[in-house]
This record gives sequence, structure tokens and C-alpha cells, in this order.
Amino acid sequence: MSRSTTFDPAAKPPEILKIIYKSYQKASTDALASDADIVDFSKDQEYIGHPKVKVERKLDGAVLGKVFALFSGSSREDDDAETKDLIIYKHGDLSGNPKHKTNVHLHHIVPYDTPSMDLEGDMTSHSNSQDLSFFNFGPLSSLTLPAINPSIHKPLSISQFLNRKLRWMTLGGQYNWTKKAYPLGVPPDFPEDIAALIRGIFPHIRPEAAIVNVYSPGDTLSIHRDVSESSDAGLVSISLGCEAIFIVGLEDPSTKVTRHTVIRLRSGDAVYMTGPSRFAWHGVPQILADTCPPWLSAWPAGGNDSEAASQDDSRFEPWRGWMVNKRVNLNVRQLTD
Repeated sequence: MSRSTTFDPAAKPPEILKIIYKSYQKASTDALASDADIVDFSKDQEYIGHPKVKVERKLDGAVLGKVFALFSGSSREDDDAETKDLIIYKHGDLSGNPKHKTNVHLHHIVPYDTPSMDLEGDMTSHSNSQDLSFFNFGPLSSLTLPAINPSIHKPLSISQFLNRKLRWMTLGGQYNWTKKAYPLGVPPDFPEDIAALIRGIFPHIRPEAAIVNVYSPGDTLSIHRDVSESSDAGLVSISLGCEAIFIVGLEDPSTKVTRHTVIRLRSGDAVYMTGPSRFAWHGVPQILADTCPPWLSAWPAGGNDSEAASQDDSRFEPWRGWMVNKRVNLNVRQLTD
């Protein structure tokens, strides 16, 4: 039986974690940069000989290169960049498918749910359905997302939807935020390309559900535990875009003593919560503005260098810079043992 069944999904986090969370929520950029309590893995040398942060193992760069190439659809022969070995640290205190919903679905009709809706006036014609994207619609497009109940909510423009209203989407198992549970029955298929990427790096997890959070500076994620899955398999969290302050802590059930750590997560960082930390309290008190790496800041348009831009599909050019002040976080979990 999974240990998750022993946890209350509605339980409140320890008071000390709430206090720490609030302190980092209000911390300035300078204060965060000088805070010695924040674990920042961009400073690798600082963790050599660290009393609590140890190198757990390394993932072979050659193997990772093949996994990344499979995910991106590219050939290793076409890529001159060598994939470096990935260092995995362990902290001593913590040892668009129509069936994939978003927060906007709660109150609005999202076009891919309504195939009868006439979108031809605004949509570029593509022979491959995988090329379809909401970014195909320009920021000034006449496309709107109608309200389910017009007497309560107004329709959303495509600009409102992508720039601010889209906060999360679920892949595979569709988590019910109100009931704090997954629906009974067979969940929608998990996207195979993402599943293959996760399995290639974290072979001990079977990807069956994911929540993709879309943050802007000023957004937060309250302290919580992920205890609705019937599995003890680890959680995988991958960050892209702007940096974030991540707080994670464990409370000893007998002594009520809480151990915690604070990590500065940068674009490309992955957190693997396994063992005791699988059911740890965690949250994001702050997203750091203007910290998206330059090579990613133009997304979904082409790269910042002229060669990359010339090779990329120009249809996303009106959205150039959308990623500058966004953090996209992919959280993957296994539903059952």
C-alpha cells in the first residue's frame, strides 16, 4: 500500500514553513543573491565538501544526449554541442490534447474542445495536426474563448489567455483540484514524447500524470504536499524560463521538528523528490523577474541569433519574447504502483 494513503490532502503545513515561505516571498533580489541559506546549484564549487549537500551520482552525457535528441527529433550528427554529464545532488535534510485540461476550462470554452467552431478565418493552414498551437493566432487575433456562463464571466481574447489567464494544464491523469483526487477510470494517454524524455533520465518512474504550471513574476505556489497518487514513486519537477525560489521541508511526525531547505531553481534544473522527500511539504514563494536565459527568451519565436531565427518557423514571430518573464514548470508523477 502506498504511503500516500496515510496523509491527509487537506492537512495544513507546519507553521515554521509558513513563516519561512512568507520571508522569501518578500525578499529582494539582492537579499536572495546574498542569502547563504539558499542552495544554488549554479555555483557547483560551493558544494564540494558541503556537510549536507552530497553528489549522489552522475548521469552519462552520451546517454543523455541520445535521450534529448529523441525528444527534440534531431540527429546527434546534426548537433555539434556535447552533452555534459549531469550531476545529481542529494540534500541530507530531505533525503494540447482535448482530454488535457487547463485552469481556463473551468469557466471558458477552449477551442480544441469544440471542433465545430469555425476557426478558419484566423488559423494558418497546416498539414500536420501536431503543428497546431494557440501561438498560431497572433496577439491581435479576433479569436475569443467564450464564457461557459456569460452572465458571470466575459470572453477571453487570445492575448489575455496566453499572457495571463493560462496558469496550469494537466497531462494524462486529470487531477480534480476541488476534490483533491484523480477521477476513477482509465486516464487519458500521457504524451509519449515527454514520457520517453522522463524515462530516459529517471528510469524509476512511470510517467502517468503531470501538471504544467505557467508562472509570471508575482505568482506564487502555496506550500502543499502531493499525496493524491496511489504510488510511492518519485516526483519529477523540471523548470524552464525564469528562476524561482523553492522551499521544501519535512516534519518529523513524532517530534514535530521540521527540517527544510531553500533552493534557487534555474532554467533546466530538475528536482527529484523520492524516498522520505516524496511526501515533503513544498512551495514557491517567488518568481524572479528578468532571469530567463537569453537563449530561451525569444520563445516561441526563433532563436536570438540570425541563423537560428532563419531556420525557425516565422509564424510565431508575433509572440517573440513571450517567455522573457515566464516560468514553465513540468511536474510528473506516477499514479499507481
